[in-house]
Amino acid sequence: MKKLMLVSAVLFLVFCVASAKKANVMNVEKGELPNDTSSGLLINLSEEVAFSKGGVSLKVEAATYPTADAVYFGEYQPKKGVWDGFDFLRFEYSNPGKTPMGLTLTVKPEGSDYKSRLDQPLMFAPGKHAMEVELTGACSNNGAAIDWKKKLKQWNINGKLIGPLYIGNVQLLGADDLEKLNGGGDDKPAKADKKTEKKAE
Repeated sequence: MKKLMLVSAVLFLVFCVASAKKANVMNVEKGELPNDTSSGLLINLSEEVAFSKGGVSLKVEAATYPTADAVYFGEYQPKKGVWDGFDFLRFEYSNPGKTPMGLTLTVKPEGSDYKSRLDQPLMFAPGKHAMEVELTGACSNNGAAIDWKKKLKQWNINGKLIGPLYIGNVQLLGADDLEKLNGGGDDKPAKADKKTEKKAE
């Protein structure tokens, strides 16, 4: 009986450790919306495109196309403010247009400026796909490694929209969880080009 209880306790501990490698940044399917958006941007929950049965997506579109200025949507003082311990930021998206859309993921730790923040280019290909941004080893605009233990002040996706965009849940994942999630899929997720730390010459 004691052995059984010990094994159960170990399995529970392993399960808890494994579960800690997943976290929601923005759970769109539960109605979470970005709290930080630019003017001229229309955002709502939509049933037009869903990434799970009976789900909804975040529909992002500009009031007019093409947008003259860059727009943005994301979170200021995000609910999940520390991204330490995770390897990837992942979300599914749909670009219903026929042209790829180039935008940028910007992540600002507390106290950061332009040089010490992360600006990661993203390419949204036409169709429905998954986007993955590798956090491990990611570097800021000045080439220094991002310290994910720092609390984040803000994150957003920004740039010039050339059409509507649909976004699913935004998640933080460990490498093992990502591998399990992508296992058996025919459509390879679009990996953002990783910005790595610059070596001193």
